[in-house]
Amino acid sequence: MVRVTVLSPLYQLLPVVITLLSITACGLCDDSSKLQRKLRTTLNPHCPSDICQKDGLITVVHITAESNTDTIHYVWDFTGKPTVMVALTGKHAELRIDWNDFLQNRPKSVNFTEQPQYTFMAVINRIFQYDDTNDRAILDAASNVSVYDPHNFTWNRTLLWSNEQEAMLAINAGNDFLFKLNAYSTKDHGMDFPHLLHSSNATQIDIVFNNITNRFSNPRFAIELVFVVSEQRVQNSEFQVTKRKTLDDEHTPGIFEIVDVMSPGVFTFKAGGYIEYRPVSYTHPERDVATSTETRQSQPASIETPIAALNSTLAYALFGDALDQNLVQGMNISFGVSEDGFYRKTNYTTMTFQVGYGVPPVEELSAFVLVVAGIGIGIPLVVLVASVIYVCTKKIRNRRDRYQSERL
Repeated sequence: MVRVTVLSPLYQLLPVVITLLSITACGLCDDSSKLQRKLRTTLNPHCPSDICQKDGLITVVHITAESNTDTIHYVWDFTGKPTVMVALTGKHAELRIDWNDFLQNRPKSVNFTEQPQYTFMAVINRIFQYDDTNDRAILDAASNVSVYDPHNFTWNRTLLWSNEQEAMLAINAGNDFLFKLNAYSTKDHGMDFPHLLHSSNATQIDIVFNNITNRFSNPRFAIELVFVVSEQRVQNSEFQVTKRKTLDDEHTPGIFEIVDVMSPGVFTFKAGGYIEYRPVSYTHPERDVATSTETRQSQPASIETPIAALNSTLAYALFGDALDQNLVQGMNISFGVSEDGFYRKTNYTTMTFQVGYGVPPVEELSAFVLVVAGIGIGIPLVVLVASVIYVCTKKIRNRRDRYQSERL
């Protein structure tokens, strides 16, 4: 009878603990689903019908992500070298494009009605296929390289879908180079591996190299990204690459690392630009641990002649000759690791990264993990406390019974 009396109330706490953890999890889920920004998407904004409608190959997607105080503008440009722009402006700023000048690569053909508070662009400048003769998975000056210039690609837009919560573009060049871009209104993880954590201040780019002709015996691929920011170029001011460990591999099994490439503004006033990715590539459309390989990146380096390098991009259309004063740097990211069979093994590889404003979002344990951990810790703790109380109570009662027997 003593055992039942002592433990019953304590065991009754177990459903309470589980319920509280579940309520907490639901609260976390509700917070993440709240609308942070409202998206509005426009294809080829204000483009005259005699220019854009007669040529279905023109793709400039403008997305405004509005909050109560400001607007982030995303521009996905595939008229020249693929470029993703993120610009922070006042709430009512508008994007203006002089389409005749823009399509002729003239400077200052793109502008805003208000000066942006910050602008960051990522340009896919070149794509490399190189011969990895020594299976080192490193692109260097000694590599035998074949260069693809994306400015020469013919783009085919296959999907453009949007609502106030999300926007998505799918576009390809000859079914060889496939691009998917997403913009979001809330903080959450992407649907596909590697499930990057995004905020409403970032846009995600997914690239697939699919069945591209192998030009070497041991082919691998790499891309050159060029970053352009509205920050002025000053001595010792450069992008920084940081690698940080994640709390767990719940969303991307086996990958415990995130790579951030951040502009100086992120460190000086928490208002710079960044790209972020997990150092993983997939070698099959079915993305999982078994089809994953690694990526490697070089250190960012200054582009000595930005105008010459970017004269057919959105960056030149916006900044013009001021590109020479802006901070412009580039870096290479290569795909593959030694002994993974090279690109020819599957003829498929991927790259997923996001371009954002501000500070990269920090990975956190999900509500599900917290509930499981809470139950795993809470139940044994309750049982332990109940056992200690039971043992102590039994000892006290035994002593009391012995004391009463001795007196009798």
